[in-house]
Amino acid sequence: MSKDIDEKKLKKSKKKMAGHNLPKLTESERVALSEFLEMPEFYKNRTQYFKNEIIRYIKEKRVFRVSIMGETRSGKSEIGSTIAFWYCNVFNEFFDKEKMSKMDVFNEDFGFKPKKIEFSTDNVCSNQQDYKEKMKKKYNDKTLAWGQIWQIDEEKESTGGVGSMSEQIELTNLNNIIAKFNQAEIWIQPLKLETRNAPYGLHVVHNDYKNKVNWCLLFKIKHSGDGMVDFSLVGWVKVPLHSNDDFRKQYNLKKNDWISSELQGGGDARSQLRTETAELIADKYDKIFEKSDSGKSYKYSKKKRLIFLQRLIKKGVIQTPFNALELEYILEEAEMICSDDLLDELIE
Repeated sequence: MSKDIDEKKLKKSKKKMAGHNLPKLTESERVALSEFLEMPEFYKNRTQYFKNEIIRYIKEKRVFRVSIMGETRSGKSEIGSTIAFWYCNVFNEFFDKEKMSKMDVFNEDFGFKPKKIEFSTDNVCSNQQDYKEKMKKKYNDKTLAWGQIWQIDEEKESTGGVGSMSEQIELTNLNNIIAKFNQAEIWIQPLKLETRNAPYGLHVVHNDYKNKVNWCLLFKIKHSGDGMVDFSLVGWVKVPLHSNDDFRKQYNLKKNDWISSELQGGGDARSQLRTETAELIADKYDKIFEKSDSGKSYKYSKKKRLIFLQRLIKKGVIQTPFNALELEYILEEAEMICSDDLLDELIE
C-alpha cells in the first residue's frame, strides 16, 4: 500500500512541476527527494530570490556566505564559480568610491584602498588551511580587497588530528578580518552543508546538460540558541554554466595539481606546517638540542625548549599558533633531524 502511495506522490509531483520553470527530474531523483514532495516550496523557482539576496547582502555591506553540497562530479565547483561571478558583477555595479572611502577600514592608515574586485583562481582554495594562509598573507601584505569573494573547494573533514582543534580555532579567529573586510565565502563539501555562519545552502540535485544549467535545492540555514541548526527548504535555484573559459581552464589545471599532490601523499597541510617548522628549528636554533657535558642529557630542559618555541611564536618567527601538543611533536621531530645518524638509520 505504501508503494502505491509513493507512486501516486511521484506522479503528482511530476504533474505539478510540468509546465513550470523547474527541473525535469528523473524517477530516481524524485524517489531520493520524496521527503520534500508534499512541501509547497518544492514547486517554486527561487532563482531570482537567491540573486536578490546576494544584492541585499552587498547593499547592506554584510558578509555573504553560501554552502554547496552534492555528489562527486555533480558540478559543485562550477556552480560556486558562477555564483562568485554573479557576486563580482553586482559588487562592481554598486561600487561607489566615495561611499567606500568613508568606511572605517579605509581611514585607519592601514594602506588599504577601495577598489573593484575580480574573481580568479587565486581566490579558489583547496581547503580551509589554504584559505586561512592566503587570507593572512594578503592581510599582512595589505593586498586584501574589501568585499572579495572566495571559493573554498572540497573542504577536508577534521578527523581529530593533533592540530584539528587549533585549525578550527585559527579559522574562527579570522572572523575579525573577514567581518571588517567583508570577505564573502563559498564553501563546498560533498557530504554536507557547511554551517559556519552560512545563511544559505545549495544541494546540487539535477544536471541539465542540454541547456547547460544545474538545478539546486535552496535551504535557509538557521541557528537556534541551543546550538541546533535548522535547514528550511526555500525552493529551486537554476545556475547556468559560466562563460569564462579562461578561468575554467586555469581552474582545471589547479585542481589537477591538487589531485596530484594528494596522490603523492605527504600528509595534510597542518602536519606539513609542523614538519617545516621542525626543519626551521633544527636549522637555525639547533643549540637548544646541545647535550650536557656528560652527554647523557640536554643542556636545556624540555620545558625551557617549549617556552623558547612559544617566544618564537610571539615574535612572529613561527607564524602558526600551534597548540602545546603540536609544539611537543615539533620539538621531537627537530631533535630527530639534528640526530642525523638516528634519522638516516630509521629511514633506511
